[in-house]
Amino acid sequence: MQTEGERLRYYIESKGDSIRKFCLDNDILYTSLHPILMNSRPLGINILKKIMESCPNLNVNWVLTGKGDVEINPNEVDALKEPNPIYGNIDPGYEAFLKYLDRETAVEKIKKLIDLRLNKNEAK
Repeated sequence: MQTEGERLRYYIESKGDSIRKFCLDNDILYTSLHPILMNSRPLGINILKKIMESCPNLNVNWVLTGKGDVEINPNEVDALKEPNPIYGNIDPGYEAFLKYLDRETAVEKIKKLIDLRLNKNEAK
């Protein structure tokens, strides 16, 4: 499983769900998730956030990088909320989020949003 889409598909199917049922159960548009699973569109932060909310034991680092276990041990979920002494007060998803930002498409989207905001403020 080389891509985020392949890993997500594996996770969903390993739970015995169809893609459509997973989307319905988790308030995700099928038309938004399907292209990600087919590797024709990158995983976006909005879809990732919805998946994180609905699948709290899913290891987001595994989804984004393929490293680590597919799921986080339910007994360790609360421990992950505690500040990690290695990283200080950095959230466990911070590294995965930074990897997401390394993508050129994400950076370009952020730049466009900033430009829009700046232009809107200048017009006032």
